[in-house]
Amino acid sequence: MREITKAEIGDGLRTLIEEKDPIDDDIAIVDESGDILSVLINKDAYNFFLKKVHEEEDKQDRKTVEDFHKNGEQ
Repeated sequence: MREITKAEIGDGLRTLIEEKDPIDDDIAIVDESGDILSVLINKDAYNFFLKKVHEEEDKQDRKTVEDFHKNGEQ
């Protein structure tokens, strides 16, 4: 993951990330035509996302082990 300090970002973005109880948790950075270039998410959303990714990885790992044991027993 790339990192940038809060001191290095512009005032508009700083205002959005410091907002208390924002309506939306994520912030889209768009180009002049409105296409999304990047999305920033808050710490809670990031931790939730990581938890879900790890849950899915664990599920796939269990399936791989189950398939290995099934195929090994035949």
